Amino acid sequence: MIAGFHTASLLLHDPCAVVEELAQLGFGCVAIRPHPCSLNPGSSEFSERLVRLSATLQRHSMRVVVDLDAPYFCDPWKVDGPSLSASHRAERERAYDWVASWLAVAAELNAEVVTFGSGRLAEDGSAPLEQALDRLASQTERLLAGIDPSRLQVAIRPRSGDSIATVAQYERLGQWLGPESSLGLAADVGEMLLGGELPLIDRLERNLTSLACVYLCDRKAGVLGDQPLGEGDVALFRIVRFLADQPFSGPAILRVEGHSELGLLSARAAMKLIQEAVPGQ
Repeated sequence: MIAGFHTASLLLHDPCAVVEELAQLGFGCVAIRPHPCSLNPGSSEFSERLVRLSATLQRHSMRVVVDLDAPYFCDPWKVDGPSLSASHRAERERAYDWVASWLAVAAELNAEVVTFGSGRLAEDGSAPLEQALDRLASQTERLLAGIDPSRLQVAIRPRSGDSIATVAQYERLGQWLGPESSLGLAADVGEMLLGGELPLIDRLERNLTSLACVYLCDRKAGVLGDQPLGEGDVALFRIVRFLADQPFSGPAILRVEGHSELGLLSARAAMKLIQEAVPGQ
């Protein structure tokens, strides 16, 4: 297990400064997201910022996860981007182009994992799950073509409301893709709790060989969004210890999204949690 922290928890900080501080705290991995201001391929400063970020990551030997969950990035009026499982071909193609473009960015950053969501199911129920899975499988196979999984892992993150909303549905998608598919699982314990996938550790253990990374956050029953560490209902201590005891060499990313005002105190609390759960980490 490689201890990591998510920059979505630190939106008030410069990404390169964040990498510097996380490295000093002892983290070996950082998760980054597209952002309209700080990491936007449409910006004239993107190339310069990417070079600067890449150099900072290399200087600290920091591993990288690229998380494509980027609220309001594609449309300032819509929290979600285009869906890979959409019934309209044009939307599926926009979603494909979005993920493919970031796979190229990830290669420039020497990232190890890229995670993305399947996209929302139609709210009017016009897209049965089986049809959505067919479309998702087709788009996913296109994305995986030409990707060397030994250099870059591509993983889907189940999310409530998506066509792949739970880890169980990821397992079902595997039936469409077949046993030779290299699509990995980016398990998010907050979404697993929301989806009632309990006990969390049992579900993680069942999919251990498919885990590309694990997003760790604290959630409280009946409350949307991440909570400051220690204020939710997730037994993060036990999950971290479990992952450390398994033959799992991927990133375990702590995330405290929505609480950027806490700054690096969240990262310090995350590292304290890891060190208490895994002495010597």
